[in-house]
Amino acid sequence: MSQTEHALIYVSRSNSSVHDASAREIIGTILAQSRAKNARLGVTGALLFSEGYFCQVLEGEQAAVENIFSAIECDPRHRDVTLLTFRPATPRRFPDWSMAYAGSSAGPAWTGKIAGLLANPSQIDGNQMGRELLVLMTELVRQQDIDGP
Repeated sequence: MSQTEHALIYVSRSNSSVHDASAREIIGTILAQSRAKNARLGVTGALLFSEGYFCQVLEGEQAAVENIFSAIECDPRHRDVTLLTFRPATPRRFPDWSMAYAGSSAGPAWTGKIAGLLANPSQIDGNQMGRELLVLMTELVRQQDIDGP
């Protein structure tokens, strides 16, 4: 496989209830596992979890990103895993984060948009949606850097 830097963006639906008290614990577990594995594989990125939907950006060597995404596709905490974009990319948007957490503040407009996409995947313009999510997640991570966790 190529050793080029790649960026992957996907969305998925959570298998746990968003109102369930364990949702925060599940996210904490996902972040801890992701940060350890990503650091080991040289992958960076960001995770957004809002209203029962995940959005994630993974950046790194192609084989490492593919390895992580394959595990996500099989992860019982996710369903309707939908790849938006996977392409060569430099520079990294989240170079200092093995997995930044963009929080849960995407808002109802974004979660409605994601729900609509997952309901009708054939209508997805992955490049456009990927760009929009990347901008949103970058802003949310930047805001959390300013405000603190």
